[in-house]
Amino acid sequence: AQFIKFLIKRDVKMLKSYGGMPSGHVATVSGLAWSLARSTGFDSPYTSIAAIFLVIIFMDAIVLRPAVKKDLGHSFLEALAGLGLGMFIAHIFPARLHLW
Repeated sequence: AQFIKFLIKRDVKMLKSYGGMPSGHVATVSGLAWSLARSTGFDSPYTSIAAIFLVIIFMDAIVLRPAVKKDLGHSFLEALAGLGLGMFIAHIFPARLHLW
C-alpha cells in the first residue's frame, strides 16, 4: 500500500507518511483477516478475532486519527481502497503458503 502511494504521488516521502490513498494499516489487517478466513475457515474463532481487529483499525483510520490531528487520518474511500487491496493481495496468494 505504501508503494502504491509512492507511485501515485511520485514522492519518496510517501513511503513513510500517514494518510493518503490507500490505507496501509487497513490493507495489512484486511489481508491478515482474509488469509485467516481462507486457511482456518470463515466460522473460525481466529477469523472472528481478525475481523474485530479489522473493524477497530478501520474505524481508527477514518474516525479517531482525524479527530486527533487533521492530516493524520484517512477518508472512508482511502480506507475502503486499503480494504480491497489487502483482500486482493491475500486472495492471489495460496491459502496455505508454506514458507519453511
